[in-house]
This record gives sequence, structure tokens and C-alpha cells, in this order.
Amino acid sequence: MSRFEFLFRKSLEKTSTEAEQQELMQLIARSQHDETLMQLLDEVIAASGDEKAMPAHRAQEVLAIILQAGTKPRTARRTVRMRWWAAAASLLLLAGAAWYLLRRPVAHTPDTVPVLALQDIRPTAQSAVLTLDDGSQVILDSLHQGSIRNAAGAVIHLGQHTLAYSNNKDAGQAYNTLSTPRGKLFHLILPDGTEVWLNAASSLRYPVSFHAAERVVELNGEAYFEVKQAATRPFRVKTIQESEIRVLGTGFNVNAYTNEPAVTTTLLHGRVQVLAAQRQMLLKPGQQATVAGGDIKAQAADTSQVTAWKEGMFQFDNAGIQQVMNQLERWYDITVIYENGVPDIRFGGKMERELDLRSVLRILEISNVHYRLEGRKLIVTQ
Repeated sequence: MSRFEFLFRKSLEKTSTEAEQQELMQLIARSQHDETLMQLLDEVIAASGDEKAMPAHRAQEVLAIILQAGTKPRTARRTVRMRWWAAAASLLLLAGAAWYLLRRPVAHTPDTVPVLALQDIRPTAQSAVLTLDDGSQVILDSLHQGSIRNAAGAVIHLGQHTLAYSNNKDAGQAYNTLSTPRGKLFHLILPDGTEVWLNAASSLRYPVSFHAAERVVELNGEAYFEVKQAATRPFRVKTIQESEIRVLGTGFNVNAYTNEPAVTTTLLHGRVQVLAAQRQMLLKPGQQATVAGGDIKAQAADTSQVTAWKEGMFQFDNAGIQQVMNQLERWYDITVIYENGVPDIRFGGKMERELDLRSVLRILEISNVHYRLEGRKLIVTQ
């Protein structure tokens, strides 16, 4: 057994002396031990069955070893390099472990500096906005729970993070728009009973009453729909990228952000038809349609990953850094700039959206992401 392995195992078992722990941190900081470190992490994960099943206390112990090595002289600063899934194992073994560890105070000696010295940036506390048919706007969180009546006579009920419309049969043909800022989700119940969960930095335009033969809404951003079945009145979702989804009664997710390379529609249950540029495709549950440049492609999808945002989680599976950063931009209200091009780094795993940005970036640094933060501008330097 090498000295490195000996110290690693002692640290996991909490039998290290202070001098041994310091020695281990110094060894981890040297690139020649990366392969051994990955092998040891493999063993710990394998002994737990898989990384998702790893007990919280074991995840905390492994993360503690990695994160404690994050303090070193500036001249020697570097990041432990791992292949993407091993980085994910150390960074995202369990959201609870990350939450616990990244909030512990870290002692620094005068000759060392912290890897990060960032302000705490938490998901924005801004409110969702309801734009009524006359153009007036209502800041939803500024109201007490209750009812709103718009100019068309529609009655709107406001609850905690939920907006619900009554079946306003007598209301005129008017449209409302619900908009979420970065870092905010909102739940909407349309007049026909269809439920919509709107992701951050998204908007949905919809009628206050469905009088027409078809129920049509317009989406910019991302939303999850549970459509109320009505066989004689199909439900349609239009996006600003000129794609369209037609359904009768089903649960599906649409990602139509303008800064994403394609519009994706993921079907959880029921049936949907995706249309673009006079082409169409019928999806089965568990399939995802991607629309880009008028072309439609279908593939199998991990539906739990697609809808993780709805459950308050970030979840990635071999995702490129740009895909990850797009989500961080929308959730933490930051702007990401790639100083030297987009690095080829991929990520896997999950973590809670309640983490502050400092904690998330401290975790990502383990995966060899180098950056600096200037106000709300995150500059990726590697």
C-alpha cells in the first residue's frame, strides 16, 4: 500500500493525525496522484453499490478530502483533474453532502489563500409578473393570496406560487401572459384545468377562457404541461422558434429557450405530435423530439433528468459545460462569458437548486473549470 493510499484510507476512517491530514492534502495537490485518487474513489463508490446509493456520511467523508485540498499557495494552484463522471461522483454524490460540506468554515494560514473568494449569489428573489389583457402588470408576490378580476371579467385566484383561472365562460376573448424572472418557478392552472409549471426566465401567453375549437398557448422558455383531456378540443403549444406541439391529454416538457441550440419536447405520458417546417413526428412516452433548423429528430430520453428542474434539482448526464452554464445563468441571474472559447468538459450527477452560486462553483472547480467572478459576470478562463 502506497503512502498516498494509506493516508487516504486513514482520512476516510477519521483516524488521521493533524500532520497526516496535512500531508494528504499536499499529496492530493500534486498531479501525479490523480490516477490513484480516481481508483480509490472508484473503490469507495463500488463498495456503496453506486454513487446515488452512497450513504450521506460516506459522501461527506470523500468530499471532505477533495474540498479540503482546495487551499494551497497561489503559485501552486491547480485543480484535481478527473474524467467527467468521477468528478461528478466527488462533486455531486449527494446534494445533502455538498450542502453540508460547502458551508463549513475553512481555516486558512497566512501563506495560503482561498481558491474562491466569492460573494454569495443565491437564486433571485424577484417576483413573477402577470401581464393582463389591457397591458397592465401585476407583481404576483406583492399581493396577498386572493382573487384578481381583469377587464375582460375573468376571475384569477392567487395562491402561494400558483395562479389559477376559473372556468370563465362569460369572459371576453382576452389574453394574459405569465412571466418568470431568472431564479423563479411558477405554477399555473389554465381555465380548462390544464396545469403548467413554468421554469425560470420563461413566459406563457394564453387566453383567459378557451372559446375556440382549439386550446392554443404560446411559450418562450421552458414549461411542463399536464393537459386536461378534451377530445373535441386539441391543445396546442406554439414556440417563438416556429415549432408546435399538438396534444389531446398528456404530460410533457418543452424546452424552447432562445439560447439553446434546439427546441426539445419530451413526452412523459400520453401522445403528442411535434410539427416544424411542414414536418411532423408522433412521440411515444419516454421519447424526446429535437427541432433545429426545421429538422425533427426523435430519441429516447431520461424523463427524470428533463423534469428535474420542476423538483428543485439540477441534473446532468454527460452534459457539456455550455448546457450547464445556461442553466446557471437562468437560475442565478448571471452572465457567462468564455474568455478562451468553450472548454470541452462534461458533467453528470445532480444537486439542489437551493445552493448558492459560490457553493456550485466550488464544486465545479473540482472538474477543472477555471473562472473568475466580476459582479454577476462569470468569466470562464480555461
